[in-house]
Amino acid sequence: MPLTLNFSGRIKKLKQDGCVHLFGVNVDSENLRQTVDAALVRLQAVVSIPGFRAGKVPLAMIKAQFPSMVKDEVLDLSAKAALPEILKTDKVVPVVTPIMKNVSYEPDKKLYFEVQLECNPQVDPKGYEKIPAVRRVKKVAEEDVTGYIDQVRQYNAYLKPVEGKVAKDHFVIVNYESYENEVKVQDGDVNGEIVDMSSPQTIAGLADNILGAAKGETREFDSSFGDKKMRFKVTVAEIKSKVVPEIDEAFLKEAGVATLEELRANVRKLLERGETEKTEKDLTTQIEDSLLKSNPMQLPPTLVKEEARELFGILKKRVNPEEEVQEDAFLERLKPVAERNLSLTYLLHNIARKEKIEATADDVTAELEKVLTRLNTEEEKKKARELFEKRKDYIQASIVENKTMAFVRSKAVIKEESKA
Repeated sequence: MPLTLNFSGRIKKLKQDGCVHLFGVNVDSENLRQTVDAALVRLQAVVSIPGFRAGKVPLAMIKAQFPSMVKDEVLDLSAKAALPEILKTDKVVPVVTPIMKNVSYEPDKKLYFEVQLECNPQVDPKGYEKIPAVRRVKKVAEEDVTGYIDQVRQYNAYLKPVEGKVAKDHFVIVNYESYENEVKVQDGDVNGEIVDMSSPQTIAGLADNILGAAKGETREFDSSFGDKKMRFKVTVAEIKSKVVPEIDEAFLKEAGVATLEELRANVRKLLERGETEKTEKDLTTQIEDSLLKSNPMQLPPTLVKEEARELFGILKKRVNPEEEVQEDAFLERLKPVAERNLSLTYLLHNIARKEKIEATADDVTAELEKVLTRLNTEEEKKKARELFEKRKDYIQASIVENKTMAFVRSKAVIKEESKA
């Protein structure tokens, strides 16, 4: 049974900074004696001393020999007794574990401590109806289709050996030796490097000095490499030309179409779908920005940190495992994103509450059916159902957010513009 103490007039709200509330708690000598007695009884069940059976150690002996353990138990019991009184008096709901701080303890005399709570922001959403926004529509032109097809052709280009001498449109395979002050550089030999004659090179002057060379020919030249004066001996191993595939029968077959017209139609649909997605994403961003501007709020700091860490976890999976990542620096950069995500979540759920928008059982079932249609085996479907049941609250919250954003968008005043 929880310990009940009399805190009448002994709990005081010290300050509030946004979502962070700080309360001071005084425990007088009479309440402190009750708490100590309760702490000793709790400890008696776990403390063992030679000569006494478990649960039979005298309370006075526990108090004398284990003062730090008694203090910890007293603080724990006092905080647990004070917390319901704090929540009842101030009508706050903590979103993370409360923190006890600034403890002042005099055994058998008095106890003072402070309790810090982080609570949800109080949000009365406004400005979510008739949000002005612009749907910027870009029409896909014929040159866009042509450009995309050309990009695919360039991606599928390959290098073909050619006879003759190195020209500006060639790719050249070279081997070279490096010298500094006429002394060969250790580990300075490079074999099989590809030189794109039309692009800048790591070694200044390399392309210029092998221009016109034949396969097997060696050229020497001086160049600066950083702050060093170097000499390079370069041998042309192969000369190749870039071949971009024509839009022929083989190309069309690889693309899964029969004619150029069908290819262009498919590419147009692909580009139009991409433009629609970008347009709608931009529109959503405008609406989100307006909501955030109309409803500034302070957030629970711990939740912001937790959200930033979740974002960092996602980001870390996308980088090279061997790449060193400075977590603190990234967390600081991710903080604005975390704040935006949390602010929108609070806003959308408070709008939903105000407008009585809910996620029904049918909504959850429909969401599950969408997932199941993309799965092949019964085992995969079974796991999906189990996951949905396990994360039901999270899924319902996501559905509510999506339905609320759809509601806000339906109320927005949207003007359409053509985008170049």
